[in-house]
Amino acid sequence: MRGRLADRDLDDSGFTLVELMVTSTVLIILLGMVFVTLTMVESLSSSVSSQYQEFDQALPSMAPFHTLLAAEVEPAPMSGGVPTPGFGTSPGFTAPPGFVTSATPIGNFSLTFFANIGTAYGNTVSCPSGPSCATATGTSAGPAMIQAVELGPDGITPATACSAAAPCTLQVRMYLPLTGVTAPGVSTCPGVGTGPTCQYGTGYRLLANVQDVVNDPSSLDGSGGPTSPIFSYTLMDPGGNYPPPTGTTYRNQAITLSADEIASQQITGLAALGYPTDTQSLTACAAPSASYPTMAVSCPADAVQSVTIDLQVAKPGTGVNGAQENSLVVYRYAQSPGSSTAPYQYSTTVG
Repeated sequence: MRGRLADRDLDDSGFTLVELMVTSTVLIILLGMVFVTLTMVESLSSSVSSQYQEFDQALPSMAPFHTLLAAEVEPAPMSGGVPTPGFGTSPGFTAPPGFVTSATPIGNFSLTFFANIGTAYGNTVSCPSGPSCATATGTSAGPAMIQAVELGPDGITPATACSAAAPCTLQVRMYLPLTGVTAPGVSTCPGVGTGPTCQYGTGYRLLANVQDVVNDPSSLDGSGGPTSPIFSYTLMDPGGNYPPPTGTTYRNQAITLSADEIASQQITGLAALGYPTDTQSLTACAAPSASYPTMAVSCPADAVQSVTIDLQVAKPGTGVNGAQENSLVVYRYAQSPGSSTAPYQYSTTVG
């Protein structure tokens, strides 16, 4: 009897206060770890989902732009050894409504070029009566002029600052050349007839409108170049002799433009690459000379071989300035068939 009572008394002690505090602390730590893990997983899932949502909007809308950029051409033949560059605007060009004139043609956040669309649009104006009017309607429209520009939060003016709190917009606009105009020498499409360049209408077609863009023009490095440009460029110099067929031989090489050079519109460091002159303006265009012996340095806008697009899009619900489309490089198509003197020149047979 005494033994059974003594055994019953052994289980009456329970947890001490210290043991209870240690157990509670361990449980709290474990619950905290589980909470942190769940929060991280939820945040990562939201971030990935947001990225897919943004790129579902950005990538399909940019696809036509990539195709047109690859089909970039010169809108007119050379004159006196001076090309009409495929990047920039044509000589004598009058900016139509909607064209952002303050945007730099070869810029970190803007780009203007001509593309060989090779399609048929009925974009004829003031055609004279007779057979010529009938044939003008619906003919090949010739090279389209494409402008891609980052616009500020207002969606109208070029961007000066972009952030997740105040994101910007990238718009891509296509201007079609006119055919059948009555004034002599102004409309040269298709076939580049008598006039020097093509004439473009006052309206445009919106090819892309990517919202929540956060490539920030106001974020600069120590030398004044932007840290998150949308566009960057590589020039291709096929080399050759100057003056031909004898003289100094210049090698085939690529010239990659830095964001600082694009911002200043000035190429530097050419002497280290073997050229006689160390600097050149991106907007200059002339026939090769002793100072600028190849087309790549005498007319840089005519020598753009590839464009890199690095588009950053804001992720909703986070303070991070977006995910980026990693180093998408668009290369130009090969030169037009039979065009040995003017590579990439517009051709009605290519599109």
